[in-house]
Amino acid sequence: MGLLQSIVKFYLVVLIFRTVMTRQELYFNPLGKLVGKMTDPVLEKVLKLTKKNADNILPVFIIIAVLLNGLIIFMLTGLTLPIAMIAGFADLVTFLMLFYIISVLMGSMAGNSNMSHYAMFFKRIGSFWVKLTRTFIPIKTNMVIIPSVVVIFIFFTLVNTGASLGLQMMSSSFDLVSALRTAFKTDFLALIGLLDIFVWLIIIRALMSWVSPDPRNPIVQLIAALTDPVLIPFKRVIPPLGAIDISPMILIFVVYFIKTIMVRLVGIMF
Repeated sequence: MGLLQSIVKFYLVVLIFRTVMTRQELYFNPLGKLVGKMTDPVLEKVLKLTKKNADNILPVFIIIAVLLNGLIIFMLTGLTLPIAMIAGFADLVTFLMLFYIISVLMGSMAGNSNMSHYAMFFKRIGSFWVKLTRTFIPIKTNMVIIPSVVVIFIFFTLVNTGASLGLQMMSSSFDLVSALRTAFKTDFLALIGLLDIFVWLIIIRALMSWVSPDPRNPIVQLIAALTDPVLIPFKRVIPPLGAIDISPMILIFVVYFIKTIMVRLVGIMF
């Protein structure tokens, strides 16, 4: 089930990237060319859609992704179809929450030369949430990403609260507080789970240091840009033991310690 759902989510992300790219970027940008190769056969050759028309019906593709996600859950579990559809909806909502949070965070790195090829697309994806936040909190600096993340979390948690209420009503009950607590706990634990991704990035970065990859490689630049803001301060505080740099290992322990504390706090509160 995880693999099939991951494929649906991955293709939805590709479609979202396509909506923020120009026609020229789909042909000439390295990431754009990859997105074009994955989407053009379906959108242009099969569905006969222009770039503008395909961008305008992104909500339709999101609905299709929800239905596919629900059908996968229905076919591979013992849940009834209505419950499976609601579960698929809630799962995709949580995924989109994490994706938009990552987009806002990575979009804030648009001024980083190592991230310029990637951050501009993430910045476009997250720009809606940044602009929405600035209508309430007029912050002109990059610090706006903090309230933007909060806004995204609150919005999608409220949406998932509706999904929880839907599940409750199917069992002839209605408890708004319980639904809100369930949605908040689920989404917050998912948000904490992003720390696992960061740990893997640190591990990959540490392994790369042993093989000295080409620093001009886009993937190398991406991993370095994501880990440097935290890893470099650790390297300043924790000196290497001879030729061995132990700062990545210490950072991993610190990240897992923070994650453990946060998970326990969520368990105590909810």
